[in-house]
Amino acid sequence: MKKGIVLPLLTLLLLLSVFFGYRAYKADMRRKEAEIRAENERALADVKRQEAERRAAAEIEARRLAEEKARQEALEAEQRLARLRSEQAAAEAARRAAEEAARRAAADREQLVREKEAAQGEARRLAALREKEAAAAEAQRLAALQKLQDLEREKREMADREAMRLAALGRQQATEVRRGSLPLLSRSVYPLDYKRKEHYYIGVEIYNAMAREGGPPIRPPETAPAPATPTPPRN
Repeated sequence: MKKGIVLPLLTLLLLLSVFFGYRAYKADMRRKEAEIRAENERALADVKRQEAERRAAAEIEARRLAEEKARQEALEAEQRLARLRSEQAAAEAARRAAEEAARRAAADREQLVREKEAAQGEARRLAALREKEAAAAEAQRLAALQKLQDLEREKREMADREAMRLAALGRQQATEVRRGSLPLLSRSVYPLDYKRKEHYYIGVEIYNAMAREGGPPIRPPETAPAPATPTPPRN
């Protein structure tokens, strides 16, 4: 009887231990699952919080970058506008300077044209004046040259006449000197049969004529070996 009671009791105790053990296991599993869920929820909450913080930080950074970009773009736009205004002002100043330079160049060209026309007129007037002066100077030079040539010709003619006069005077003086210094020849008389008597007579006449004129003496005619009775010379 004791064995019959003990075995069911043991079985009951075993079942009770299994039941309470299973309940404890289930309770522990539920606790662990609850802890795991709580941990997962906390982790998920942390992740969500971090994600929210990251998104918030990203949004803040994006807004900051957008504001910085907008500020940079506004600054660049202002700089571009200032540069465009400066370039426009420079272009306007360059245009005005070019217009002023063109106006001055046109005025200078007109002034140069007027000065050139005036210079050409003055040059033509001076050229005509110089031409007249040159013509007058050439006429004066030719007149002076003609006067010098006439004076030189007159002096040359006077010198030639004086030289001719002096030469004639010298010849006359020489003739007078020779006329008084050259002796006259007396002609010998040859017989009629002397063949060269005519040549002798002509030679004596020529010699005496030259001696009377005072001309250069010629060779006296040759006399015959036995001259005849001389006759007095002819004057």
